[in-house]
Amino acid sequence: MKIYLCRHGETDYNKNRLIMGHLPIPLNKTGQQQAEVLANILESKQIEIIYSSDLKRTEETTEIIKSTLNVPVIYFEELREHTLGEYDGMGVSEFLDKLDTVEEFDKLMVESSGEITNIFVNRVWDIFRKIAEMNADKDNILIMTHGGCIRSIIAKILDASEIIFDNLKQDNCCINEIIYTKKDNKSDFLIETVNDMCHFKR
Repeated sequence: MKIYLCRHGETDYNKNRLIMGHLPIPLNKTGQQQAEVLANILESKQIEIIYSSDLKRTEETTEIIKSTLNVPVIYFEELREHTLGEYDGMGVSEFLDKLDTVEEFDKLMVESSGEITNIFVNRVWDIFRKIAEMNADKDNILIMTHGGCIRSIIAKILDASEIIFDNLKQDNCCINEIIYTKKDNKSDFLIETVNDMCHFKR
């Protein structure tokens, strides 16, 4: 089974490098156009079902794609982006400049009612595996989520450190392709494509 793992379209917060977390930020006009381009390229992929984060930016992206693909959509709050609590809405560089280690980050998360790194990563990985296992009999599915979620999934598959997470680029409405197989009660994931943006160069 092939999983098309995609990031939502652009928002003004993306454009201005602000942390969105769980804030209900809508797509901007560019994001809406990106979602339409993504929908057109996915139309030929024989997607059977869409799973999506329920945050506004992903929901809007998903609804644009659904209108083209005409397939069922299931929303999971477990596919939401990492929330930084009181730091949601803050500038990315302003926030990251204060941090050197995961331990420092998690300390701030406790203080700001944000999400501890391991809790976030495990939340996303658990729902990703659940979705894969639920759809093992299908050929192609789409998961629409967020940059942090996708980076954490890829890092988990690679059994990689936070260095990979930090250095893995995920553009708005990019496509990642992951092959899922299950044999002898063992699940395997193979990363086929990462951050594909070729659909915007046609």
